[in-house]
Amino acid sequence: MGEIVTLTAAKARLSELVSRLVHKRDKVFITRKGKPVAVLMPVEVYRELAGKGERGLAAARGALAGLDDEVDEMCELIYREREKEKDREVPL
Repeated sequence: MGEIVTLTAAKARLSELVSRLVHKRDKVFITRKGKPVAVLMPVEVYRELAGKGERGLAAARGALAGLDDEVDEMCELIYREREKEKDREVPL
């Protein structure tokens, strides 16, 4: 899985993150207020995903193939951030 950074950190480190994307073909997941909101990825990866010619759920099937570990890590991040919330009770 790629690095997970806050939006503020992504703004401050954009040049470094883009270099990593180019050289390592890594992904960067961006969060805002503890919630995932965006993914930075190399343009080649985007073109591969966009060029599949499928729409809707059929496109998601191919785009998400092999991401079980990444989805699990992202869910763990979400649960950790929810536990930090003091404004409301969240059943886990």
